Amino acid sequence: MSNVKPSVHVFTLDCLRASTCTERITPFLHTLPLQWTRCYSSGTWTLPSHASLFSGQCPINHGVTRSSDTLSKGDANLPKTAQENGYTTAIFSENPTFSSSMGFNHYIDVPNDDIHRKLLPSEFSPVKSVEEISVNEAVSLATEVITRPNRLRNTVNAAYATYRELFNQDPSYPHHGERIFNHLKSFTSQRTAPMLTVTNVLDPHNPYHDTPPEMKESRPQPELEALRAGDDNRIYLLTSEDPPEGVSSIYDGWESFFHAQESIYEEYAQEADRLLQEWHNAQTNRFKEDLVVILGDHGQLFGAEEMVGHHTSLHPHGINVPLAIDPPHNWKTPTKAIDTPVSTAGVGCALMNVIAGEIETTKELVNNISYYSQDSNGAVIACADGPTWSIPALHEDDRFDDSLIDKLAVRKVAYIRDERVDIYRSPWDTETIESTSFTYTQDARNSVPERDTPPITDDAEEWLVQMYNPENEQRNTVDARLEALGYV
Repeated sequence: MSNVKPSVHVFTLDCLRASTCTERITPFLHTLPLQWTRCYSSGTWTLPSHASLFSGQCPINHGVTRSSDTLSKGDANLPKTAQENGYTTAIFSENPTFSSSMGFNHYIDVPNDDIHRKLLPSEFSPVKSVEEISVNEAVSLATEVITRPNRLRNTVNAAYATYRELFNQDPSYPHHGERIFNHLKSFTSQRTAPMLTVTNVLDPHNPYHDTPPEMKESRPQPELEALRAGDDNRIYLLTSEDPPEGVSSIYDGWESFFHAQESIYEEYAQEADRLLQEWHNAQTNRFKEDLVVILGDHGQLFGAEEMVGHHTSLHPHGINVPLAIDPPHNWKTPTKAIDTPVSTAGVGCALMNVIAGEIETTKELVNNISYYSQDSNGAVIACADGPTWSIPALHEDDRFDDSLIDKLAVRKVAYIRDERVDIYRSPWDTETIESTSFTYTQDARNSVPERDTPPITDDAEEWLVQMYNPENEQRNTVDARLEALGYV
């Protein structure tokens, strides 16, 4: 084995699905030597997917699936392995779901998150130093600012964060990809190898209100207002109502509205690809023996099968994500497209072996990702744990269809194999497990005629019917089970 340990740089492209990553939209990704066409996110949104990357486990096993869950120190296997092998570890994020507050700071030397509240690169996060607005908190923050390194930067960031918190309540989700990469560049320029960095690139995530400013002029103001009039929580899909007046003033209906959102989504995917290429080109000479991994954490739907967003869907647009890797140059990697189904959890396990010095060829890396992505029956597992909405509140609203609410608010497990995908789901008010089989492409899934689906594992069955209790009728109401599972 070689004594040279490659630094590992992981980029998770938030919300980016595989079908969007064409040569036109993401040309840089298509230049990387290793590309998987069938990588699946282990979870359907940021938290469980990143927890799978860090733990090397599917959501059934790590259990981090609800917004109230946090990654435990015992499951932070990837950064732990890195620290144990002499790596400096760091995360870079503006996404509150991938942050220290969600447990992603375990075994991380530099947890550089809340970057959307920092104008200048600095490891100090002023947001975490203030729990409420008071004189005492102000004094505490001032003390933190002047006692930590980079006082000037800390002062500027603290002032900016205060402004953002008090006077700039922008309803749009922040996209600060350029700033994220500036923080990453600042870190890597000051450190020596080996290092593990995990960077969340939020640009492709909703809301889709306007074109990235780096690309071209903003859309006309009436169109911007119509885009903002659409409810980004998407609860309107639980009704049969027409678009609100603010949307219908520009768009003929939901289909044209979603099409406009999807075009903005593609533009932000282009922007993420541009930022990655810029970073990669700048690092080529200095870090040519590093391992660069780029993958999506989940996808996004714009009306496919009358669904939008993510969280609830195991449709290919929701879970089939890009995976592209640039191995160390001394691995002598030929360009290769791989169509074996793999998962984000499998990628996490393979990276641990790279860091531990057990992998030092492209073939070993590809085989490890495939091996650790599959369960004992050769299937890749993806899990959906329902939406983050307050389900009881929806039930109380006369506008919404109760049966549709319950259909969406259900746990699902997909077993993905070469030739088919078997999906198991459990209604909230029964211990019965239903199953459906599909064939998948990147853009669609097609039902397979009735067939005998293989039995699911005991742990998956327990996860699906976790809160069913036939001896307690009150506990078995939909609302009670949702509350017990953390939906409320």
